[in-house]
Amino acid sequence: MAEFVVRRHPDVKAFLARAQEILVRREAENVLMLGVASSATEAEHLLTVECGANCVMAALQSGANLIHSRGQTGAVEALVKQLSADDSSLPGVIGPARTTECFLQNWHARTGHETRLQMHTRVHELTEIIPPRRPPAVFRQAGISDVEALATWADALNVELRSEDPAPGEQSVRKRIGLERMYVWDNGGPVSMAACDGPTPRGIRINFVYTPPEHRARGYAAACVADLSQLLLDEGRRFCALFTDLANPVSNRLYARLGYRPICDFDEYIFVP
Repeated sequence: MAEFVVRRHPDVKAFLARAQEILVRREAENVLMLGVASSATEAEHLLTVECGANCVMAALQSGANLIHSRGQTGAVEALVKQLSADDSSLPGVIGPARTTECFLQNWHARTGHETRLQMHTRVHELTEIIPPRRPPAVFRQAGISDVEALATWADALNVELRSEDPAPGEQSVRKRIGLERMYVWDNGGPVSMAACDGPTPRGIRINFVYTPPEHRARGYAAACVADLSQLLLDEGRRFCALFTDLANPVSNRLYARLGYRPICDFDEYIFVP
């Protein structure tokens, strides 16, 4: 039987040339990696695992935790062996839950690093929207006049998600507004927001969904996400995808009512030296 060999790629273009075929077979599942690769200008790790002539697994790290695709045990073992031999200082890892579990077992055996669960998430896919009740207000693209409010919301969302990444802040909001990727539900001023990131060959990921506490339970988030999803489908996307925190049953029920269907569970872990 052919052995598993890890290949390191010099840039994102070379990485995608080798990895994209296997990633698009499960495009919604791999929406995060494909999306990050589509916008990354540099990366710490761009790796594929080969078995004979076939690419069987991919992994990418660009400024945050290592993202990996699903992979069989032998491929994961080869990937971890390569990363540990490189003395890679990974902050953490995220990927399909079963493969992540295998990665962590091998990583601990080789490095001794303990791990801490950061978030248990689920990726969902939508191909046809189920229209929700529409509360008063209007869906619109965010503008420069919205930056201050949306930057505050983005930082609050970071806290609610228990993220250890730096707070997004104003710069991140300005970037999304400049790229025309941030939208709001406006009722005499913004009352909810949603954004889209990381286009893939046929889809795109929705994120930055947030409604401040004083505006919740009025249907604003559902309407904002529904209208953004429909806009993206109307523009030619075959699907929209998003991640939910499984510790938040409210958001999971909301997206299910809009037509989002579960695809795969993801686990994100932080490495503790």
